[in-house]
Amino acid sequence: MRRIARPKTFAAVALGIAALPGCASLPEDGFSPIPQAEAPAFDPLVFFAGRTEGRGTLDKGVLGTVPVRVESEGELTAPGVLTLRQIVYEGDKPARERTWRIARIGQATYRGDLTDAYGPVEGWASGNMLTLRYTMEGNYDVTQRLTLSPDGDRATNAMKVEFLGARVAVLTEEIVRNR
Repeated sequence: MRRIARPKTFAAVALGIAALPGCASLPEDGFSPIPQAEAPAFDPLVFFAGRTEGRGTLDKGVLGTVPVRVESEGELTAPGVLTLRQIVYEGDKPARERTWRIARIGQATYRGDLTDAYGPVEGWASGNMLTLRYTMEGNYDVTQRLTLSPDGDRATNAMKVEFLGARVAVLTEEIVRNR
């Protein structure tokens, strides 16, 4: 069930968002410096098991662009279930922790939760691309497209954040497995 933002918060965000449409954008839908391919298949339970590090930029439109770094440690906590603990560094903000739990529910489909999401995280893989969708606090809709490199050791993450159908932020990130 989705939570609705408090009226004051919602009004302030809505006014801010009204000025932002089109300010943050991906070059193209499905953008990824790694081409989409049938192989290797993107399995997040395999890719994110162990340590990974992501580095990228978060474009917040008129609010500017900030560097982002994410340190992750993933482990299989049950058959077909990955728990991924992350520390997120975003610009000058204090580091924050979050935890994903992703379960395989079909051959290439996933469902889970994220500590800073409301409702479920849903995901599906097609070849080397994994798509994740969820809603964040404040009713922001998030879509992430992760594309796995041919060697399976890195992935690009193109994430868009939308509010009331308008794109308000875009993250582009490279994630590297630390073996």
